[in-house]
Amino acid sequence: MSKVTDFVERVKTERDAQILVAGILFFTIAFPVAFASAASGVESAGLTAVGDYVVNGEVETILLEEGGEYIQDGDEWPVSQTSDAVRDEIATAGGNVVGVRITLTYDEDETASGASCGVVGGSAAADTITATLEHNEMTETGSGENPGSHTVDLTWVNLSLLDEEVISGMSGSDIAEDLTAGDAGLGAYDILIGVTAAAGNAGFGCERSDDGEDVSWTIELLVLDFTVAPYIEVDPTL
Repeated sequence: MSKVTDFVERVKTERDAQILVAGILFFTIAFPVAFASAASGVESAGLTAVGDYVVNGEVETILLEEGGEYIQDGDEWPVSQTSDAVRDEIATAGGNVVGVRITLTYDEDETASGASCGVVGGSAAADTITATLEHNEMTETGSGENPGSHTVDLTWVNLSLLDEEVISGMSGSDIAEDLTAGDAGLGAYDILIGVTAAAGNAGFGCERSDDGEDVSWTIELLVLDFTVAPYIEVDPTL
């Protein structure tokens, strides 16, 4: 008879063997549960206490739209997007949509006409290109002058926390709350792109005109994945 078979027979008939097996099963199950519970308690206590914390996080961009339009002087071009269009990409990035961004690019298409423009053509005047972003009654506006580009971000969490090496005077749970948008980040995003054109000056016999601007844009969602941990200072002399 093998040792395993012999031990099994002893368990069936001997009380000491039964007690030994019961003890092994108890500690096999109870120890991992106890350690997991203790670890959870340490993490919970550490994040609810006010102290020093560090945040590790990265903002990922998800493309919503690439577009362009010639916008007449004084007009606004509306653009609407929704998170439903990229829900799979949002989930893959962590699900925490914290902002929307538009990047606009534009040249200068001011024209000059007249017999003397080759000599006294003057110079173009800058046009102003503006974008206004809106989401859940929050708005952000930014402008730039052509030729060039500019970016406008509308965010609804405190992204400045990512710039802090150590965050003091807050609990870890409060920091996490300030960086988590939840369902508030989802839904519709409305954008207005406007152009205010201006014509430059030219000499006698030359006339400059500017009816609007050809504007291109890229619209992206900002998704933040982050962790919060207590700050532990290490003695550099050790």
